[in-house]
Parts: sequence; C-alpha cells; structure tokens
Amino acid sequence: QQGKPTYAQQTTGNKQDNTRTAGLPFAAPDYDRVHLQTCSVPSSTTPLGGLLSERAQKNPPVLAEGNPVCTVLDAYLDNIIANVPQLALCLREKGLIQSVKLLETEDIPSSLLLRSTLETSDTFSISKIDTVAGGEPLFSPQIMDMNATSLLRFLKSNCTRNNATYLLQREAGHSNIQLYDISSISAQRQRKWIWWLAMMSYRFALRLRHLSTNESEPPARRRAFRSRQRSLLQNALNLLDDLTDMGGSANETLCAAVRENLAETFLVGNSNIYDDQIKDPGDLDRPVTISSPPYAHVTVDALNKAQDHLQLGIKILLPLFESTRQKMEAKRDLQHDSTIKVSDENSSSSDDDNSLTGDTVSLELQSISLQLFSLHHKLINVSLRVAEHHLSNYYSSSAMQALRTSARTIAGAISILRHRESSQESHLRLSLRYQFTWLWEHCGHFARSFAADELWRERGHACGDDIISVLRDVESIVTVDTDLFNPGDWFNFVLSDAPITDDTGGLVSLHEISSIVEKEFATTISEVQKATKVLDQQKTILREKRRVLVSACVSYSRAIGIFEEILRLEDVDIGSKDINFSRDSSSYNEFLSLLRQRLGDSCNEIGKILLEELRHLISSKKEFSVAEIMLHSAQFWFDEGLTAFESCQDLRNLALLRCNLCQCWKIRANAGFVSSTEEPSGTHAEDCLQTAANHLQKAHEALGEREIDPVTWDMVSEELAATFLVLGVRRRQSALGGGSTPIVSQALRLSPGQERGIIEPMEQALHIYQDSGNEHQAAAANYQLALFYSKVWTCQRDEAKTREKLSAAFSNYAAAHSYFGRAPPGNESTFVILCLDLSNLYAAVSGEEFLSKALSRCLDTAECFSKSSVEAARSRRNSDEWFVKMETLASSVEDRVFKLLVSLVKTEKESDSGSSLNKDIYRNALTSKMRMQKQRESEDVVSRLEASYELLSSVKSACTQSLET
Repeated sequence: QQGKPTYAQQTTGNKQDNTRTAGLPFAAPDYDRVHLQTCSVPSSTTPLGGLLSERAQKNPPVLAEGNPVCTVLDAYLDNIIANVPQLALCLREKGLIQSVKLLETEDIPSSLLLRSTLETSDTFSISKIDTVAGGEPLFSPQIMDMNATSLLRFLKSNCTRNNATYLLQREAGHSNIQLYDISSISAQRQRKWIWWLAMMSYRFALRLRHLSTNESEPPARRRAFRSRQRSLLQNALNLLDDLTDMGGSANETLCAAVRENLAETFLVGNSNIYDDQIKDPGDLDRPVTISSPPYAHVTVDALNKAQDHLQLGIKILLPLFESTRQKMEAKRDLQHDSTIKVSDENSSSSDDDNSLTGDTVSLELQSISLQLFSLHHKLINVSLRVAEHHLSNYYSSSAMQALRTSARTIAGAISILRHRESSQESHLRLSLRYQFTWLWEHCGHFARSFAADELWRERGHACGDDIISVLRDVESIVTVDTDLFNPGDWFNFVLSDAPITDDTGGLVSLHEISSIVEKEFATTISEVQKATKVLDQQKTILREKRRVLVSACVSYSRAIGIFEEILRLEDVDIGSKDINFSRDSSSYNEFLSLLRQRLGDSCNEIGKILLEELRHLISSKKEFSVAEIMLHSAQFWFDEGLTAFESCQDLRNLALLRCNLCQCWKIRANAGFVSSTEEPSGTHAEDCLQTAANHLQKAHEALGEREIDPVTWDMVSEELAATFLVLGVRRRQSALGGGSTPIVSQALRLSPGQERGIIEPMEQALHIYQDSGNEHQAAAANYQLALFYSKVWTCQRDEAKTREKLSAAFSNYAAAHSYFGRAPPGNESTFVILCLDLSNLYAAVSGEEFLSKALSRCLDTAECFSKSSVEAARSRRNSDEWFVKMETLASSVEDRVFKLLVSLVKTEKESDSGSSLNKDIYRNALTSKMRMQKQRESEDVVSRLEASYELLSSVKSACTQSLET
C-alpha cells in the first residue's frame, strides 16, 4: 500500500502522533515490492507432453509481475528466516511442473535469475545448480542483513502496545520509513486484515515448532515455546472462524492443519516420538506402532487434548472431502456418458481445458485425502495410547470407548485410501496394518487381563459380557462392504478371520464364543451343543473367565496373523532397499514373540478350566460322552498353546504346557477314552502313558539342562518319574496281574522284551527320584520293582536267572523297608503292606532261617499300631479312613504271625534238634491272644489296635529273649 498516507491520516485524528521516522541507509534500488509464498517461475520451454493448447506457446512467458529483484530478495529472506539451506525452484506452466532446480541459499542473489536457471532443456528432471563464478548478485546480502537488523531494532523499540496493529511504510524514492498505529482500522473487522493476522499467527507458530522441539533448549524454555505456539495457533483458529462468520471462505484445509498442529504441541513431550506427518512415501517405511509405539511418555491429559483437536480436524475436513469426491465422481460419470467426437482445433482445446479441470479436481481430492489420512493416522495412535493408559488403571468404560474410537478411525482411514488411486501408497496401507495389529493386541490384552485380575470387577465394575461386546463391536466396525470390491483388494486383511477361527471351522470366534471343538470328524453338532450346555452351567465368574479367554485367543490370533502378513509384505515391498525387518530387526521378533506368549498363556488357561470340569464330570460319573469331547477340547487348547510357545521358543512355558498335556493323556488312559482313529486294544492305557512320558521327555530336551531353569526342570522331572512309575505298574499288572503271589507256570513267563518294557520305566523313575533327593518316591519305586521281581523269580529258565531275580527282589524290598521303617507319620499302612509282602517272599523260600525273617518282618509293624501312631492319626484329616484300614491290616498281620509260628514249630519238631524255643513263643502268643479276645469284642477300634500292638510287642519280646538264650 505504498504512496497512500491515508492510514496515517485516519489514525491521527483518533490517536496521538503515532508516526515515527527512522533514517535507515537502504542500499537497494527503488523497486515495487512483490510478496511470494512459494517461488514458482514459468519456464520458456514447450509444455510437458504437449498437454496445453498452442495458444499458451504464442505468448512468451514473463518472469513475474513486479520487479524481479524483490522476488529474489523475498526468496532469500524466506530461506534465511526459516534457516533452510536450499531452495527448490519449480518451473511450471499452468500447474504442470516441467523441471525442479536445487539452489543453495547463499547462491540465490547471484544465480536465481540466470538464464541457465530458468530454462529446461530436457523433460521433467531434478538437478542441482552449480555456483557461477564471477556472477554479480542483485543485492548485497551483508547490507541487507544490516538493514534488517536496524529495522527489527526500530520495531522492537516502538511497537510497545499490546494487542495493537501497526503499518510500516516507505514511500518511493525515499530512504526513510514511517510507522503507523492503525489499531482503530483493524478493529473494523475487515476480512483482509483478519486473514493477514491469521496467516501471520500460523506462520509464526510453525517457526516456533523448531524451537519447542529442540533438545538443546532447556525444558522450561521449550515449554514456554510450546505455550506460545498453542496461543498463536488458537488465535489463528479464532480469526479463521471470525472470517467464516463474516461470509468468507471456510478454509477447511487450513483449519484442519491448525488443529493438527495444535494436537502436535501436546504430543511433543515424548523423547521417542514418531513424526506422523505424512510428507514423503518413505516416512512410513518403518512404522513405530509395534517396535517403538508413539507417545509413550505423554501424559493422559495431553493425549486427551490432542485427541480432541484431531477429532475436530477430521470433523472439519471430512465434509470437504466428501463434496470433492462427489464432484470427482460426477465428472467421471459425465465423461463416461458423453460421446467422443472428432472436432476442430478449438473443440480439441476445449477438451484439454476440461481435462485440466478434471485433473485439478483430482489433485485437490488427493491432497485433501492425504491430509485427512494424516489426521486419522495420528488419531489412531493417540486413541490406542489412551486405551493403554485406561487398561493399566482399570478404567473399563474409558478403555472400551478408546478401543471403539480406534476401530472407527481405522475404518475411516481405510475408506479414505480406497478412494485414492495412486499406486505409490503401499507404505500407507502397511501403516494401517501395523495399527490394526496394535488394536487387536490391545483387545486381547483387555480380555486376558480381565480373566486374570479380579480388580476389573471390583474397581472397573465390568463383567465378561462387556468385554466380549466391545471386542465384537471392534470387529464389526472395521468390517467394510465387500460387494463393490474384488476379493484381492488390499484392505481385505480387516475381513479375514483369525487363524484359530479357520482351524476350528468357525467354532472359535467372537460371535461363537465356544471352547468346545470337534473331535476329529466323529463329533456331531448336537454333541458340541451338549458339551457347551454343560459348560454354561458353570458358576458365573468361571464361565465368564472361560469365555473372555476364548475371545482373548481370537484377538491375539488375529493380531499374529496380520503381523506375519506384514513381515511377508516387508520382504516383498521393502526388500529393494536391502532391509529385511522380519529377520534383521530384533524388535519385530520380540513383539511377535510377545504376542505368541500371550496367546499360548490364554490357550493354556482355557485348557486348565476344561480339564478341571472334566475331572468333575468323571468323578460324578455323568455325561461320559460329554467328558470325552471335553477332554479332546482341552487337549486342542493345550496343543494350540504348545504351538505358540514353540514358535517363540519360550522354553519354560513350553515345558509347563507339556506337563498339562501329560495330564490329558493320563486321564485318557484312566478313563479309557479311545480316539476314532485308533483301534481298541488291551494296551491303550499303556500307549497313552507312553505318549505322556514322551511329552515330558521333549520338555527336558527343550530345556537342555537343569541350570537353565532349575525349578521347571525339577517339576518336569517329578512328573516324568511319576509317569514312568505308573507306566511300569500298568504294564506289570497287564502282563502278570495284581498281588505279589509268584508265578509258577512256565507258560506265563515273560519274554526279555516284555521284562524290559516293565523294568526300564520303573528304573528310570527310580533314578530320577534318587537324583532329585525324593526318598519317599524312590522307596515307592523300589517297592514296585520288588513286587515285579517277587512275581517272576519262580518262572525263570535256569537257576542263575532265578537267583538274580530273587536277589533283585530282596534288594529292592530292603531299600523300601529301610525308608518306610523310619518314615514320618502317615505311612503306617504302606509299611505294613510292604512288610506283609516281604514276609511272603521270605516264606516262599524254604528253610527255618527264612521263616524266622518272615516272622521278624511282621513283628516290625508293631509300632504302626502303637498309641503314638493312633494319636498322630487323630490329628490328621480323614482319620476314620486310616482307622478302618489299619484295623483290617492288624487282623492280617496277626493271622500271618500265627501261621508263621505254626510253620516254625513244625519245622523245629521235624529237625529233631530238641529245642522248644519256637514252641514257647507260639504258646506265649496264644496266651496273649486269648487274654485280649474278650476285650476286642466290647471296645472301639482304638482299643483293638492297642491290643494288636500289645500282641505283636509280646511276641517280639519273646523272640528277642529266645535269641538271647
């Protein structure tokens, strides 16, 4: 507005003398001023591809309106103020860029207007301009810097009123400048002034962004810069709103950009922040929603404020996007329906104009959609981070709302990209896959956390149906209409089912929350429904826990499926850059392993719940067919967990889960459940136990050595030893029957392979128990081995084998007797039975010496019926069962003692030795028994046990005296 002192005249009447003059030695010539936002110079060459009409070539292009020196000066100052090292000079004609030149900032005064800079000899190219030696600059940068410094000092000392508007003027041909206070004019709300002030606030806010994110600045100063930046952005937003209220343009894209920048001011507190502004196709080559999630250290208050600004930005820009898209579709429909005719040059030119108009609309749509996608992309990250905060604080309602917001925003982002036709946007689609993975990981974590933590009910006031409902909402929100698109469309990843859903034929999904799966191909739908009905009768908390865990498995499985697809896509799409994230990036493998661990844990918990319900059904002897399918379902979930843990090499959990699978096979062996693919056989139980043992051996192989995880190793060892012991006992009973009576018939003699099949598992169990220091179970293994040898020693093929088996029987009996003879209270019944079996073995060997040892083993049981044992039993649970068992054993011991005494008396008589020691002992025993006979019939079980103790003690004392004599 030069040469018009009207402003000063208007303000003089209302204010005091507001005109100030400064004599500044401006060295630049007197040129008209030209203001440029971007430096765009028309080219003197032919338009690219001949797309423009020939009329455009007849008029030679001009450099710019106004003086070129001011153009160069403005470009130079823009770079200096913004601290930009280079200028990108776009040479274009009617919007079509023909060439791009890169110019160093210090070379702008001397090289910008050179002929070599403004001409293009090739088609579209990007080249760097070399400094021309000896080129004369159009102005002196040193003098310009001095003048600018003096001007800024002048303004700083004179522009002192707050909320005031000033006008700076220099008349043509003069070196003095004048400063006018025109606050009264700006108060008249002219749209031009409002627009200028809004843009000034916006540009200053953008320049403050660099200072507010500069790590070298002190934190307090950076906070002050951010606060000032927010104030400027809010002021620009208010001015733009005022401009709209005055009938001006709505400026949707600018308002949305202001909202986006306001949101960024609340998100810059993260030291690992990811710049979500999508400016270049390479920006999202490595999205951080997985390896380094954005906004990790931003407070929830800042996240909520940023979320509000982003949502408002989307609300502003979305109507413009829809209207522009409708214009584009209408233009296409019009071109499609019109008839193509051959016309003269003018009509051809008109067609070119229409083409340009269509291209303009298309470019506008592409620009708006990219800005809108950027807002969606940030809002997804912010919403997921807010959801993570709420999940860690048991804010169930807020977490559900954040997850639904994330799902709706992802659906909106997919809808935006569906309307973009560019083929160079694989990075944007890949980014959505990352965010979709993160969303389902949050859903799975929500469900798994609810199932494991009771505080969700107490503090979060949530129930299982609420969790399942929000997961179903997320799934339905992100689902897009596929009727208008091909199955191979890129966004079909949101439609694909979870891998676990495909594996179960749709039985395990968010809409069919079923933990019962089909048993191979033999299970009908009615059986599945029947088993599901049984599970629905569980208590509310247990039933909700099971259903929520199933939904967690579906969520984790879906996240894993999408992430694995991402890694495959990166190998294909980014492999050209020699970057293979699926193998080289440890953070990617770490995240995938974490997902698999959580999936495996959830599957394991479901299997445990089903296994517990199965044990209840078996103990109650109800619904045998339901119990069988429930066992298969529990095994299915354990197998799924096993696969997940094997994939991530989680050795500890792998071993623990194999222990659970071992329990499944033990239950199958005990209950006699036969798979439809197996043929019924007499060795079904042994086969199941062998499979159980194989699982545990594989667990040991996975751990490698005990030092890796001693606790888990010892637990697996204990379970393996117990399985081996049960397997050996099963095989012994199957081949030889029960009891300890020796086999006499040679026809029942076992083959060497059968003997090894029985002995090896028991010996393996014995070695494991001995290595772990478990004396009790080692003694039990010795006892079972002794029973086996005591049955087979009589049917060996020669005397050497007979002596070998008999010696092994005595050796194992001795080891077991040594432990149980000093075992803590509670093992009395086991010791009594062991002594009876050992006594029988001694008695089976002819000779008075072995009969005496047999009697001695029976007398060893006396302390088991003593008063101290009875008192100890009374203090334990299930004491009634102990008393009943011990009363029966007392009778068996007494009968055995008297039979042995009779045999000893008979042997003594036949020996003609003249001794009567055994006869005296027998007479003493009969006397004691007759004396206590009447007492036993009248008193309780405790008295009868005490009577047995006195009888055995009396016989033992008599034997001791006879030996001394």
